[in-house]
Amino acid sequence: MTQFANSLIQRLRPSAKVSLMLVVAVTLSGFISGCAGLVPPEDSIPVVDQHQPDDIPAPFGFELDPNSWSYLKFQNAPLPMRSVEVIYWGDRPITEIASWYKEQMPFHGWEFVSDSIDAGETQLRYSKRDEYAEVLVRRMPDQDGKHYVTRLIVRIGVDS
Repeated sequence: MTQFANSLIQRLRPSAKVSLMLVVAVTLSGFISGCAGLVPPEDSIPVVDQHQPDDIPAPFGFELDPNSWSYLKFQNAPLPMRSVEVIYWGDRPITEIASWYKEQMPFHGWEFVSDSIDAGETQLRYSKRDEYAEVLVRRMPDQDGKHYVTRLIVRIGVDS
């Protein structure tokens, strides 16, 4: 400690010295516990590629896209923290797929919240406990740009 800091501490009243020591102790313990809370890379929860959640139905004839992913930390805990984006490709009309999801999602524990229908896209929103599921159905050109296909994206996250 510097001579200046020592002279300041010596001039403090005993009660102020105790308060200062408490502030330093709390600050250091917060810093130390904050460092202890960091997750080393080897203990982190990995992102799972192409994971199909049990509670999200997939329409017949739709293929799972390899870019689908899931982050499943505490997925079976009272407050799940999973984050999922499942992408499918197929060739069925938007209205048919949206109606199918409106029928199927309640069987998997999801409660319908709202829908939004726009030209070329339908968005459905569901809730279950502390999570939401968002279903987006869109018609779009295929990779070659020659035919239209249906892209289906289902996202799950923590409802705020």
